[in-house]
Amino acid sequence: MTQMLTEFRQPCFTLRALFFLLFASSPLVAAEPLAVFKAAEAHQGVAVDAAHLYAITNHAIGKYRKDSGERVAGWEGPKDGRIKHLNAGVVLDGRLYCAHSNFPSVPEASSVEIFDATTLQPMESHVFGQPPGSLTWIDRREGFWFACFAHYKSTSDPALSVVVKFDADWKELARWHFPSALIQRFAGNSSSGGGFGPDGSLYVTGHDAAELYVLNVPEQEKELVWSSTISIASAGQAFAWDQSNPGVLYSIQRKTKEVLVSRIERGWVTLFDGKSFDGWEQSGNWVVEDGAFYRKARGGQLTYTVATVPDDFEIGFEWKVSAGCNSGLYYRPAQYEYQVLDNIGSPYGENPRQAAASLFFCMAPSKDATKPVGEWNEGRIMCKGTVIQHWLNGQKVIDFDYTDARWAKEIELLRIRGADLSARGGKLWLQDHGQDVWFRNLKWRAIPEGETLARADFTPMPVPMAALEKENERVRKMLEAKKAK
Repeated sequence: MTQMLTEFRQPCFTLRALFFLLFASSPLVAAEPLAVFKAAEAHQGVAVDAAHLYAITNHAIGKYRKDSGERVAGWEGPKDGRIKHLNAGVVLDGRLYCAHSNFPSVPEASSVEIFDATTLQPMESHVFGQPPGSLTWIDRREGFWFACFAHYKSTSDPALSVVVKFDADWKELARWHFPSALIQRFAGNSSSGGGFGPDGSLYVTGHDAAELYVLNVPEQEKELVWSSTISIASAGQAFAWDQSNPGVLYSIQRKTKEVLVSRIERGWVTLFDGKSFDGWEQSGNWVVEDGAFYRKARGGQLTYTVATVPDDFEIGFEWKVSAGCNSGLYYRPAQYEYQVLDNIGSPYGENPRQAAASLFFCMAPSKDATKPVGEWNEGRIMCKGTVIQHWLNGQKVIDFDYTDARWAKEIELLRIRGADLSARGGKLWLQDHGQDVWFRNLKWRAIPEGETLARADFTPMPVPMAALEKENERVRKMLEAKKAK
């Protein structure tokens, strides 16, 4: 009944070895399938644990060995029974949790159906009273449940689809809508699959497109933030991350009743081990304290010397400032700086083009999303081609293309400051501007050709007149200094 496309149990030939031989030099984010299983139940989604995969259809589940594809157990409910429309599943602590709804019936009814992962016998249910839609997927992260309640054009408005956070007892804590641009990408449908990946991002799929969408879950905002899109082999539907093999994704091809196994290799490189200055150069004024780089005294910048920043890249890091602090992270040759600042205590904060998360002296963020002094902030930079994006605490606060004529005045400021827009291959370095500052969890990855950045409308914060006058005077002096050379 089942068959694997490729046999991996040949002597001295492992799945990891096959991946290296076929895809180590590939620029793609999502590799072609490493394995393909035939599974009659592969219609709505798939779940996975260390040894087995679970193919899911409306009211049936098939359990298969991951190493051979052998079907070892199954469950099927009556077509006119209580179970109408099973969707995604996740295996936790020996139990298979399946999202279930009565779609396409209205009013919507949704529940979590729980099966014994060994025998596939039903164990219990959690029924949602007045659910905000049809439940399509669930996942658990850091003790909390996350669940997607979908709406479809055929019966409702897809924009009403939400992701809800629950505590361990299914008490609602928060909810988020999908961004409108992603709703359009769903093409009248909604999110069929979702789950947190090994990098902590929320990944979701739509109903039909062969795409995996990478989302941030902001703490305070009510809308998920779409950061990028990854091409995959399967066409939508529910998927599962293999927790026993980080980066391996199980998905389905419902037209052919197949389960596809792929490796989603986002290529993160850790830049700081939290213990030493390996790979970094400084003058002795930086120390490692509680897993973070701490600028303790005057003495200059801290520079990563192992490699230059990739041409198209994503950088993740956390930062914390002291009162009145001004610092920054430089990521391209010359003056490309992600500003790190105490927006309230530093005089630089009066000009949004110099505020935290700004592209310093060029582009102001859309909002002040900083946390209070002394708390850790999460920073992120994504650059591909001529697009520059800055993120702060899960919110995208800068998103612009520097070839867009709308931003000509802002880009001229960057040129005046000394930036070469065509330059690449710069060193990553952390600024010592005279105040105490901390950085940790620094990492980067190259953004491959097959991955696109999600774009959104962007309006920078306006510059107050008094701050603008000071900026103009500074520009005048910079231009005069250039003429004098």
